[in-house]
Amino acid sequence: MKEKRVSELWEEIFNNYKVLDKIKGSGFFEITAEEIKKYKEPRLMTKFDNSNSRPPIFKEHKLGILPIDNGKYVIGRFNLYQKLPEKDETKSIKEMMMPDYLESIDLDNIYSENNALNVALLSGMINDVIGEDLFETISGRMRSSEFKFTVDGDSKPTEIDVLKPQIEIDGGYEGKNKIVVIEAKNSEPEDFIIRQLYYPYRFWKTKVDKEIVPVFFTYKNGVFSFYVYKFEDENRYNSISLAQKNTYKIIYNNKSRLSLSEIKTIKERRDIPFPQADAFEKIKGIVVLVGDHINTAQDIAEIYGITPRQGNYYLSAAKYLDLVKGRKEYNLTKLGEIIYNTDFKQRNLLLSKQILKHIPFIQVMRKYLENSILPKKDEVIKIMNSTTINTTENKEVINRRASTVRGWIEWINNSSVDIEQ
Repeated sequence: MKEKRVSELWEEIFNNYKVLDKIKGSGFFEITAEEIKKYKEPRLMTKFDNSNSRPPIFKEHKLGILPIDNGKYVIGRFNLYQKLPEKDETKSIKEMMMPDYLESIDLDNIYSENNALNVALLSGMINDVIGEDLFETISGRMRSSEFKFTVDGDSKPTEIDVLKPQIEIDGGYEGKNKIVVIEAKNSEPEDFIIRQLYYPYRFWKTKVDKEIVPVFFTYKNGVFSFYVYKFEDENRYNSISLAQKNTYKIIYNNKSRLSLSEIKTIKERRDIPFPQADAFEKIKGIVVLVGDHINTAQDIAEIYGITPRQGNYYLSAAKYLDLVKGRKEYNLTKLGEIIYNTDFKQRNLLLSKQILKHIPFIQVMRKYLENSILPKKDEVIKIMNSTTINTTENKEVINRRASTVRGWIEWINNSSVDIEQ
């Protein structure tokens, strides 16, 4: 029997426990991990890191869920998410270098949040953002002590009592004057759940006298972004405000050179859909994973912390580039094997060539080189319209495809390959 999706299971919970009626009566509904576990593992049922990841019933009724104790959650009409500022593509990205004596850091395989944070620390990015020398002192899961706060909702703020919830910190660093707590993502969501910064902030606020600096960190297509926040009122969940944003990339010595005039374009494939997978590191990582015999969508999704459906999107994109072959289980193609067995500079060069063989990608790259700025999504869609790509489908699909083109070109521009007309 087909396993039910998280959204379907939440529909059952709402029906069985009369959740909406109880929220209407008291403003919130409390549920235990044991009650959720009757349907599915609570960790999987409650991981809504951005507003789009919530099940439809939560979105429809403007609901959010927060952990309030060990094994207890509260659901209500809470404003739990903070929108990230729009990307300013006219702003220059600061260049950093890794120490050249480090051999255990593989810059070609930064496809996990921990890898990205390690590179950010060792290259000096985190010190540069904060303005002092830092040492990694905190990471992992811990149990918070009791605290209270108010959270905004549709009408009036709700007071929440938190007893001993589990908190998790991706990266924690200490300097002479500050403690920095970082929530890391190897993607660029539109928003994030404030809890992932607020709970660690409140926890460490009671433990030390130093300033606590909450940071939301993203890594995607070679760009490291730091969003430094502050809480204007420590007792108000929604008092978060952006203090600064910093973006970086790693620069490489002796870049490989690739001229667009060398590239012979090919006809678009009809047997594989145009890709909808904008984080190219994941596709590059798939070559390594499949070469290491991690070769199903489920396995790859678990490593990347994404859904199996998203895992299929990335595997389909790798098939589009002729890097892998197969259906339920995947193997490397001849090109995939060559790329798997080469060093990172040659690997990036071969992958760049393979991307730019496809007409929409090489045309967007030419636009980028002409104007020194990545074309906006609308312009990319026009370019796709002028080729063989069907852009008359669902608008969401079209936007994802355009985001993929932009994302892959961004990856090439931030890789070890220097592109010339």
